[in-house]
Amino acid sequence: MAAAILIMPAPPLGAAASPPRSLREVFPSLSDAQRRAAFSSQGLRHTFAQGGQPALVPAAGSGIDILTPVMDREPIQIVESLLVIPRQGRALTKLDAYNAIGRIQNISDHYVFSRPRNAYIPLFEESTRLEDGRRNRPIPDPPPSAALPASETVHLRLRDAYFGNTYLRGTFSAGERGITYHLTNSAAVRFLVFPVMREERFVTVIYVEPIWEGLLVYSMAGIAIPEFLVPMVNLPFNVDRRLTILTNWLTDGLDPHRRR
Repeated sequence: MAAAILIMPAPPLGAAASPPRSLREVFPSLSDAQRRAAFSSQGLRHTFAQGGQPALVPAAGSGIDILTPVMDREPIQIVESLLVIPRQGRALTKLDAYNAIGRIQNISDHYVFSRPRNAYIPLFEESTRLEDGRRNRPIPDPPPSAALPASETVHLRLRDAYFGNTYLRGTFSAGERGITYHLTNSAAVRFLVFPVMREERFVTVIYVEPIWEGLLVYSMAGIAIPEFLVPMVNLPFNVDRRLTILTNWLTDGLDPHRRR
Protein backbone atom coordinates (compact mmCIF):
# COMPACT_ATOMS: atom_id res chain seq x y z
CA MET A 1 0.00 0.00 0.00
CA ALA A 2 1.59 3.30 -1.09
CA ALA A 3 0.37 5.41 1.80
CA ALA A 4 -1.84 5.21 4.81
CA ILE A 5 -4.56 7.85 4.74
CA LEU A 6 -6.95 8.73 7.52
CA ILE A 7 -9.80 11.00 6.46
CA MET A 8 -10.67 13.66 8.98
CA PRO A 9 -14.23 13.46 10.30
CA ALA A 10 -16.55 16.29 9.38
CA PRO A 11 -17.06 18.89 12.13
CA PRO A 12 -20.36 18.76 13.99
CA LEU A 13 -23.24 20.71 12.55
CA GLY A 14 -23.09 24.33 13.61
CA ALA A 15 -19.35 24.21 14.42
CA ALA A 16 -17.63 27.34 13.11
CA ALA A 17 -14.12 27.31 11.70
CA SER A 18 -11.63 29.76 13.18
CA PRO A 19 -11.49 32.99 11.16
CA PRO A 20 -8.31 33.30 9.08
CA ARG A 21 -5.39 35.12 10.65
CA SER A 22 -3.52 37.97 8.99
CA LEU A 23 0.15 37.88 8.00
CA ARG A 24 0.83 40.37 10.80
CA GLU A 25 -0.75 38.03 13.35
CA VAL A 26 1.32 35.06 12.22
CA PHE A 27 4.60 36.96 11.73
CA PRO A 28 4.35 40.10 13.91
CA SER A 29 8.08 40.93 13.79
CA LEU A 30 8.30 41.47 10.02
CA SER A 31 9.27 44.94 8.82
CA ASP A 32 7.27 46.71 6.12
CA ALA A 33 9.98 45.86 3.57
CA GLN A 34 9.86 42.20 4.56
CA ARG A 35 6.08 42.16 4.22
CA ARG A 36 6.33 43.57 0.70
CA ALA A 37 8.95 40.94 -0.18
CA ALA A 38 6.67 38.19 1.10
CA PHE A 39 4.11 39.15 -1.57
CA SER A 40 6.68 39.16 -4.40
CA SER A 41 7.07 36.25 -6.83
CA GLN A 42 10.31 35.15 -5.13
CA GLY A 43 9.10 35.72 -1.58
CA LEU A 44 11.27 36.56 1.40
CA ARG A 45 14.39 34.42 1.84
CA HIS A 46 17.14 34.09 4.41
CA THR A 47 20.16 31.79 4.62
CA PHE A 48 22.16 31.01 7.73
CA ALA A 49 24.83 28.52 8.72
CA GLN A 50 25.13 26.30 11.76
CA GLY A 51 25.16 28.49 14.86
CA GLY A 52 23.17 31.26 13.16
CA GLN A 53 19.61 32.33 13.84
CA PRO A 54 16.46 32.31 11.69
CA ALA A 55 15.11 35.67 10.55
CA LEU A 56 11.52 34.49 10.07
CA VAL A 57 9.98 33.73 13.45
CA PRO A 58 6.26 32.97 13.83
CA ALA A 59 4.37 34.48 16.74
CA ALA A 60 4.58 32.71 20.06
CA GLY A 61 1.48 30.58 20.43
CA SER A 62 0.95 30.46 16.64
CA GLY A 63 1.19 26.68 16.67
CA ILE A 64 3.80 26.81 13.88
CA ASP A 65 7.19 25.16 14.35
CA ILE A 66 9.13 24.05 11.30
CA LEU A 67 12.51 25.04 12.79
CA THR A 68 12.70 22.14 15.27
CA PRO A 69 12.37 19.25 12.76
CA VAL A 70 14.99 20.90 10.54
CA MET A 71 17.45 21.59 13.36
CA ASP A 72 16.97 18.05 14.72
CA ARG A 73 19.02 16.91 11.70
CA GLU A 74 21.94 19.12 12.81
CA PRO A 75 22.27 20.86 9.43
CA ILE A 76 25.30 22.97 8.61
CA GLN A 77 23.34 25.14 6.17
CA ILE A 78 19.72 26.32 6.43
CA VAL A 79 17.53 28.31 4.05
CA GLU A 80 14.16 29.73 5.09
CA SER A 81 11.48 31.23 2.87
CA LEU A 82 8.17 33.04 3.31
CA LEU A 83 5.72 34.06 0.62
CA VAL A 84 2.05 34.85 0.33
CA ILE A 85 -0.05 33.96 -2.70
CA PRO A 86 -2.49 36.91 -2.78
CA ARG A 87 -6.20 36.24 -2.69
CA GLN A 88 -7.53 36.14 -6.26
CA GLY A 89 -11.13 35.16 -6.81
CA ARG A 90 -12.11 32.43 -4.39
CA ALA A 91 -10.05 31.87 -1.26
CA LEU A 92 -7.55 29.01 -1.50
CA THR A 93 -7.96 26.25 1.08
CA LYS A 94 -5.89 23.59 2.81
CA LEU A 95 -7.40 21.05 0.41
CA ASP A 96 -6.14 23.10 -2.56
CA ALA A 97 -2.64 23.00 -1.08
CA TYR A 98 -2.86 19.26 -0.43
CA ASN A 99 -3.88 18.58 -4.03
CA ALA A 100 -1.06 20.80 -5.33
CA ILE A 101 1.46 18.82 -3.25
CA GLY A 102 0.03 15.61 -4.71
CA ARG A 103 1.21 16.50 -8.23
CA ILE A 104 4.63 14.88 -7.89
CA GLN A 105 5.26 14.79 -11.64
CA ASN A 106 5.10 18.60 -11.76
CA ILE A 107 8.39 18.94 -9.85
CA SER A 108 10.37 18.21 -13.02
CA ASP A 109 8.70 21.15 -14.80
CA HIS A 110 10.96 23.68 -13.04
CA TYR A 111 14.24 24.88 -14.55
CA VAL A 112 17.43 26.46 -13.22
CA PHE A 113 20.32 28.11 -15.05
CA SER A 114 23.41 25.90 -15.35
CA ARG A 115 26.64 27.85 -15.81
CA PRO A 116 28.64 24.80 -17.02
CA ARG A 117 26.01 24.09 -19.68
CA ASN A 118 25.14 27.77 -20.29
CA ALA A 119 21.48 26.85 -20.50
CA TYR A 120 18.35 26.43 -18.41
CA ILE A 121 17.92 22.83 -17.35
CA PRO A 122 15.47 20.97 -15.10
CA LEU A 123 17.22 20.58 -11.74
CA PHE A 124 15.14 17.48 -11.18
CA GLU A 125 15.11 15.80 -14.58
CA GLU A 126 12.45 13.33 -13.52
CA SER A 127 10.02 13.24 -10.60
CA THR A 128 8.21 9.99 -9.91
CA ARG A 129 5.84 8.75 -7.21
CA LEU A 130 6.80 5.29 -5.95
CA GLU A 131 4.69 2.46 -4.55
CA ASP A 132 6.48 2.46 -1.20
CA GLY A 133 9.88 2.87 0.44
CA ARG A 134 11.04 -0.69 -0.37
CA ARG A 135 9.67 -1.17 -3.86
CA ASN A 136 10.66 1.31 -6.54
CA ARG A 137 7.69 0.59 -8.78
CA PRO A 138 6.45 3.90 -10.25
CA ILE A 139 2.80 4.72 -9.73
CA PRO A 140 0.78 7.61 -11.16
CA ASP A 141 -0.27 10.65 -9.19
CA PRO A 142 -3.80 10.23 -7.84
CA PRO A 143 -6.66 12.44 -9.06
CA PRO A 144 -7.46 15.51 -6.92
CA SER A 145 -8.98 14.52 -3.60
CA ALA A 146 -12.37 15.74 -2.45
CA ALA A 147 -11.47 15.33 1.24
CA LEU A 148 -8.46 16.37 3.29
CA PRO A 149 -6.62 13.49 4.97
CA ALA A 150 -5.32 13.89 8.50
CA SER A 151 -1.99 12.36 7.51
CA GLU A 152 -0.27 10.62 4.63
CA THR A 153 3.15 9.27 3.71
CA VAL A 154 4.41 9.24 0.12
CA HIS A 155 7.63 8.05 -1.49
CA LEU A 156 9.24 9.63 -4.51
CA ARG A 157 12.30 9.49 -6.69
CA LEU A 158 13.85 12.66 -8.07
CA ARG A 159 16.57 12.37 -10.67
CA ASP A 160 18.83 15.26 -9.72
CA ALA A 161 20.83 16.76 -12.61
CA TYR A 162 23.97 16.69 -10.44
CA PHE A 163 23.48 13.82 -7.98
CA GLY A 164 21.45 11.30 -9.93
CA ASN A 165 18.54 9.44 -8.35
CA THR A 166 17.49 10.84 -4.97
CA TYR A 167 14.91 8.94 -2.94
CA LEU A 168 12.68 10.99 -0.66
CA ARG A 169 9.97 10.30 1.87
CA GLY A 170 7.23 12.88 2.27
CA THR A 171 4.92 13.03 5.27
CA PHE A 172 1.84 15.21 5.23
CA SER A 173 -0.18 16.28 8.26
CA ALA A 174 -3.21 18.54 8.61
CA GLY A 175 -3.68 20.88 11.55
CA GLU A 176 -6.47 23.16 12.64
CA ARG A 177 -5.24 26.13 10.61
CA GLY A 178 -2.71 24.78 8.14
CA ILE A 179 -0.95 21.79 6.65
CA THR A 180 2.67 20.68 6.98
CA TYR A 181 4.68 18.73 4.42
CA HIS A 182 7.98 17.20 5.54
CA LEU A 183 10.48 15.83 3.00
CA THR A 184 13.70 13.97 3.77
CA ASN A 185 16.08 11.76 1.80
CA SER A 186 15.22 8.15 2.59
CA ALA A 187 18.49 6.83 1.11
CA ALA A 188 22.07 8.06 0.95
CA VAL A 189 22.86 10.55 -1.82
CA ARG A 190 25.83 9.76 -4.04
CA PHE A 191 27.95 11.73 -6.48
CA LEU A 192 29.26 9.28 -9.07
CA VAL A 193 30.11 6.32 -6.78
CA PHE A 194 30.89 8.38 -3.69
CA PRO A 195 28.34 8.86 -0.88
CA VAL A 196 28.10 12.58 -0.12
CA MET A 197 25.13 12.61 2.25
CA ARG A 198 23.76 9.98 4.59
CA GLU A 199 20.11 9.02 4.91
CA GLU A 200 17.83 11.71 6.39
CA ARG A 201 20.46 14.46 6.23
CA PHE A 202 18.53 16.68 3.83
CA VAL A 203 15.21 17.94 5.11
CA THR A 204 12.61 20.36 3.80
CA VAL A 205 9.52 21.38 5.76
CA ILE A 206 6.74 23.39 4.09
CA TYR A 207 3.88 24.89 6.10
CA VAL A 208 0.80 26.28 4.30
CA GLU A 209 -2.04 28.25 5.89
CA PRO A 210 -4.97 30.17 4.40
CA ILE A 211 -4.70 33.68 5.85
CA TRP A 212 -6.73 36.84 5.40
CA GLU A 213 -4.54 38.12 2.55
CA GLY A 214 -4.32 34.83 0.66
CA LEU A 215 -2.27 31.68 1.21
CA LEU A 216 0.84 31.72 3.37
CA VAL A 217 3.71 29.39 2.41
CA TYR A 218 6.47 29.19 5.03
CA SER A 219 9.31 26.75 4.35
CA MET A 220 12.75 25.78 5.56
CA ALA A 221 15.42 23.42 4.26
CA GLY A 222 18.60 22.15 5.88
CA ILE A 223 21.46 19.93 4.82
CA ALA A 224 24.19 18.09 6.71
CA ILE A 225 27.26 16.80 4.88
CA PRO A 226 30.76 15.86 6.06
CA GLU A 227 33.01 18.82 6.83
CA PHE A 228 35.64 17.83 4.27
CA LEU A 229 33.05 18.27 1.49
CA VAL A 230 32.07 21.80 2.49
CA PRO A 231 34.89 23.57 0.54
CA MET A 232 33.83 21.70 -2.61
CA VAL A 233 30.13 22.57 -2.44
CA ASN A 234 28.43 25.97 -2.57
CA LEU A 235 25.96 25.07 0.16
CA PRO A 236 23.90 28.29 0.29
CA PHE A 237 23.44 28.19 -3.48
CA ASN A 238 22.64 24.48 -3.74
CA VAL A 239 20.25 24.34 -0.79
CA ASP A 240 18.52 27.56 -1.83
CA ARG A 241 17.74 26.50 -5.35
CA ARG A 242 16.41 23.11 -4.26
CA LEU A 243 14.14 24.81 -1.75
CA THR A 244 13.14 27.26 -4.51
CA ILE A 245 12.15 24.40 -6.81
CA LEU A 246 10.11 22.66 -4.11
CA THR A 247 8.36 25.89 -3.11
CA ASN A 248 7.64 26.84 -6.73
CA TRP A 249 6.24 23.36 -7.31
CA LEU A 250 3.63 24.05 -4.66
CA THR A 251 2.87 27.70 -5.46
CA ASP A 252 2.62 27.14 -9.21
CA GLY A 253 0.18 24.33 -8.59
CA LEU A 254 -1.97 26.76 -6.61
CA ASP A 255 -1.56 29.92 -8.66
CA PRO A 256 -1.14 29.51 -12.46
CA HIS A 257 -0.27 33.24 -12.71
CA ARG A 258 3.06 32.49 -10.99
CA ARG A 259 4.19 29.94 -13.57
CA ARG A 260 7.72 30.67 -14.78
